[in-house]
Amino acid sequence: MYRSLYEEIKPLIFNGESGVLNIDYEYGDSARIVLNEGLIEGVLTQRLNGKEAVETIAKWASFSARFSKDKNGINQNLIAIDTSDFLSILEKVDKIIKKINTVIPSNNAIFKGDTTKVDKHKRFSSVDFKIMLLLDGKRPLKKVVPESGYSELDVLISIFRLVSSGIVRFLSDNVSMPDNEREAFISTLSNKLTEFVGPAAAILVHDAFQALGHGPEMLAREEIPKIIESVYDPLDKKEREALAQWSLDFMQK
Repeated sequence: MYRSLYEEIKPLIFNGESGVLNIDYEYGDSARIVLNEGLIEGVLTQRLNGKEAVETIAKWASFSARFSKDKNGINQNLIAIDTSDFLSILEKVDKIIKKINTVIPSNNAIFKGDTTKVDKHKRFSSVDFKIMLLLDGKRPLKKVVPESGYSELDVLISIFRLVSSGIVRFLSDNVSMPDNEREAFISTLSNKLTEFVGPAAAILVHDAFQALGHGPEMLAREEIPKIIESVYDPLDKKEREALAQWSLDFMQK
């Protein structure tokens, strides 16, 4: 789930805290929010200071944060920030992120766009179009965001609009298996099914992935039981038990 900095900074302001809120951003940046008795003294990122830094961090939704009462190391001249304006900006973003969380579960989420449905989107922008093309049913959001060239929040808002308009659909939020592990699973599964049903094994495997809604390259460990269940029908009891035990042993490796 995504969150805004509003959740982190609001209690520090209301409790009159003094110190530094250190923020590590998922996509390779960091920030420091300097407080003095509940007032914002300044905001810094790795390259920005003041208003520009505020506008940047307000669009972060994937981060970790820790508060320290030690201000040592803050050597830059801080550009004054209005605390009320700062809090107001983050509160607006917080409301947006709460809506986004109803559609996008995590940075591992995978979506697929449908160019044939573009006409349904009344507010289809150039940003939306670029994001839709990146949503190819293979890339998780943690790859889409940096590849897009847009801020994280802009990407999430665009996906929210595209999903709401029916142009983009959610596929999965499971992490894909490493290539060697996935290939070993599919190869062994195919061989075992061939022992049971002969050449029909290839059809069973193909249909199992069709039922998942994506190809083998996106297989996650959590989806293995679904694959096994999908190939059960032509097998007898002993064959099902053998396949189930093998898949369980595979997942526990």
